[in-house]
Amino acid sequence: MARGPRGRRRPSRPLGRRPWLLLATAVLALGVGLGPLGAGSVAAADDALSVTTAATYTIQPAKRVVAVVVDLTATNNKPNTTSGGIVTRYFYQSARIAIQTEARNIRATAGGSRVSTTVSPADGFAVLETRFAGDLFYHQTTKVRITFELPGGPPRSKSDIRVGSAFATFVAWAFGDSGSVRVVVPAGFDATTTGSALSRSTAGGSTVFRSGAVTDVGTWYAVVNADRPAGLASARIDLPDGEHVVVRGWPEDPEWRRRVATLLTKGLPELVALVGLDWPVSGDLQVFEVHTPLLEGYSGLTFEHQDRIEISEDLDDLTIIHEASHSWFNGDLFQDRWLKEGFADTYASRTLDAIGTDHLTPPAVNRTDPAAVPLAEWTFPGRITDTDTGARETYGYNASWTVIRSILGEIGVERMQAVLQAARAGQIAYVGAGEPETTAGPVDWEHFLDLVDEVGGSTTADELFGQWVIGEQDHEAFAARTTGRTAYAGLVDAGHGWLPPAYVRVPMSSWDFAEAGRRIPVAEAVLTTRDQIASLVAPLGLDVPTDLRTAYEMATDSLATVQARADAELAAARSLVAADAADHGPRGLLTTIGLIGASPDAALDVARAAFLAGAADATSRADAVTALVGGAAAVGQARVGAMIGAIVVLAFLIVLAVVLVRRRRRHATAVGATGPYATLPDQSAEKDDTVIDDRQGG
Repeated sequence: MARGPRGRRRPSRPLGRRPWLLLATAVLALGVGLGPLGAGSVAAADDALSVTTAATYTIQPAKRVVAVVVDLTATNNKPNTTSGGIVTRYFYQSARIAIQTEARNIRATAGGSRVSTTVSPADGFAVLETRFAGDLFYHQTTKVRITFELPGGPPRSKSDIRVGSAFATFVAWAFGDSGSVRVVVPAGFDATTTGSALSRSTAGGSTVFRSGAVTDVGTWYAVVNADRPAGLASARIDLPDGEHVVVRGWPEDPEWRRRVATLLTKGLPELVALVGLDWPVSGDLQVFEVHTPLLEGYSGLTFEHQDRIEISEDLDDLTIIHEASHSWFNGDLFQDRWLKEGFADTYASRTLDAIGTDHLTPPAVNRTDPAAVPLAEWTFPGRITDTDTGARETYGYNASWTVIRSILGEIGVERMQAVLQAARAGQIAYVGAGEPETTAGPVDWEHFLDLVDEVGGSTTADELFGQWVIGEQDHEAFAARTTGRTAYAGLVDAGHGWLPPAYVRVPMSSWDFAEAGRRIPVAEAVLTTRDQIASLVAPLGLDVPTDLRTAYEMATDSLATVQARADAELAAARSLVAADAADHGPRGLLTTIGLIGASPDAALDVARAAFLAGAADATSRADAVTALVGGAAAVGQARVGAMIGAIVVLAFLIVLAVVLVRRRRRHATAVGATGPYATLPDQSAEKDDTVIDDRQGG
């Protein structure tokens, strides 16, 4: 990740063909015995001077310079002319080439003797004029060796040249009409080049780059970068909570090391506390000082999965903390660039504010700005090479910062921490009763918006995204999301604590709002049935069976079986209500008699328990209670009839028993009168007769 445009200074060199490289100084002089009497000689007034060069650049860290040697070969191609018997001979006394404005200690020699030079400033370059050892006439060739130095500029200077014991960079040019370029990098440095093509070889431990023949001198250039990591000075930071940072800077720039180390020592603990996620770097976070132009228009770069940060020598506090925050806000967490950069700027500025270093806010941005781009379409250009790219990058950074800062200001640090924790876990925004479902890969802006709404509780994020984030192709989906979320909110409300099942939540999370729209009414039908059950059993002091809630909340692929369960439990509820009414209703005598020995209350309790457990036999148990009470009268009637019959039989048996007893007694008396033990005459007959007579007489 890069940290914002910082006015990158491109190599100061002209573009296009430079005809002035070939011009020579014109001087009028007398002929010297080179033609007929009266003939004269005139310095050439055109560009017939051919200048070829062989340039060698050698990095000299100890002197902090790039030593340049230009072997210049000049050939006069301007033929003599004859007119009226007078021969005009053209000659050159000097040549001009364009050199870097930083060139110092310029010296020129010809044939071992020093020749004079003059330097004139120009726009982005300097013109070096070197004298020849003598006049250069037609078909003559002369050689001049030019030497100069390109001194390394001090850190944070305007110069694009840096030469030190651990780092060197400069821009190599070709000179003259044509030529070649050779670059020598000392042993111990790892060198790379960009720009025009160069071959690479080694000689005596040094790295040597060669151009070959250069004919397009006016457009040829090579940026040379040489690093010697072992030569960097370092400062180590070991913080109490386990954050380890190594700051590596140029030995010639102790100010940079002190500033970066001090800021990270103070700011990193505050940054960790603000983000609310564990420090993600297991080893050392390496922070390197880099020459500003090498960042291709940015002030800092983070190399993901390398635990490496490169920060401009320019010492920008926001950049330093911004790049450190990319330890979290990177491609592992977020897919969209604007989320990474918006969070990095927002949390970097918050950190600086918290430690009292600075209070920064994003510069004002306007969605109608010519450089404006929907943040969902803002991509990394690789480098900033033109004004339009720079303007678009500036807009992207500031708009991203504006959006994230606004959301954080609304929901607060703690709820944003919950959002980030959910994002880190890959958790979907629409959570249910069980463990949250997760998705693989980094969070995109759609997922992040859902998390901000559902986890963060934002009420302004939708408007912000509509204004700053979405492009034309996203408007239809965004409108469908609004409709879908309204329906989903209605389902949540209708649940009265029952959370929507994954059957609904998953298509919501994947922004398949058409499918979610088809599934929400199915879920609402289950809840309607649940409400019917609740209204039936509430007077009985019962709740809806928990198994129905579990089945509803855990449904993934369908709600058909859940609805079937709900229908069955609705039927059980109706049966239970009927059973309760039967059990607790008024009872006649016959019903009471019929229930003697039965336990409808106990049976009802069993039916209630079966209902609450969602048992399949809940309905049959409740119906059995209803049947028991309802049939009790008939049972009572049968019992009463049986009792009456039993009484009649009992009475009959009693009478029969009495009769039998009497007969038995009479029989016993008769036997006694005729037996051997009788001593008195039988007077009962007389008594009986007397009684009879008396009754008759009376």
